Amino acid sequence: MRESKIMLLQYLTGLFILVLGTFHMLLLSVLAPTSNKVLYQYASTNHTLIGGTLYYSTVTAIYHTLLWGSIFELLLTFLVFHIFNGFRIILSEQFPGAKAEKVITYSMLILGLVIFIWGSRTIVLMLLQGGI
Repeated sequence: MRESKIMLLQYLTGLFILVLGTFHMLLLSVLAPTSNKVLYQYASTNHTLIGGTLYYSTVTAIYHTLLWGSIFELLLTFLVFHIFNGFRIILSEQFPGAKAEKVITYSMLILGLVIFIWGSRTIVLMLLQGGI
């Protein structure tokens, strides 16, 4: 794939991370499945926890639907690509040369796949309500 198309993907994944990351933060606060719809909220003066308590079961309840699992899988995909492609770009600039670029590219690909598989495993376990 041409480098210009890879950079376009880098920019698009950055935008998608921003959108899905915002959605993720809203999910953990405003859209949370609790009685008062707020998992946690901090007082502005003394930074104490008010308006809700952050329990493991409350947080994991979010992960038990296929819709949320799919959203988290998309977020994981975008994050892994964006992070490891960014590392690849930085390292390629620091260590120029065809051989170094090939080693860097394959190293980032392997590390990215390992992280992606481990993250996907975690999401699937949460979907199956098994916890992590």
